[in-house]
Amino acid sequence: MMLRTLAAALAFSALSALALLLTHTGAWAAGATDPATFRLTSALLDRMDQVAAELKHLPQQDDDGDDAHSVEDIARKLDAHPQVRAALARQNLSSREYATAMLAALHAGMLLAMDKAPGAKNTQAFTPAQLANVEVLRARQKGRP
Repeated sequence: MMLRTLAAALAFSALSALALLLTHTGAWAAGATDPATFRLTSALLDRMDQVAAELKHLPQQDDDGDDAHSVEDIARKLDAHPQVRAALARQNLSSREYATAMLAALHAGMLLAMDKAPGAKNTQAFTPAQLANVEVLRARQKGRP
């Protein structure tokens, strides 16, 4: 599968997972890291940016059509590509940590975007980690041109 296509598939899968998080009806596989409780740091996001920058130059491959539905599914897809595994290893990241952080960052980004919408000030349904992740992303936005 092309890595760009993989990224698109992962983003789609992340949106599906996000719907489960927002409604609090989805259950993560036993022992899985829950993106709703995962704390992002600026340093972790920097390492993830390094992985993305390294992988953006890889040639595209055909999508296998298999959707990822959990952190484990996404991690398994990442692990299936030696270049991805190597890029993660160089940043001292596991595929599971990367998948969890990616979903947490996606969720925080959506919350941050919703923050600007009229009437979007109700944050009671979000975990402390989700709210902290929004602040990490907000701080990163302020630090960039």
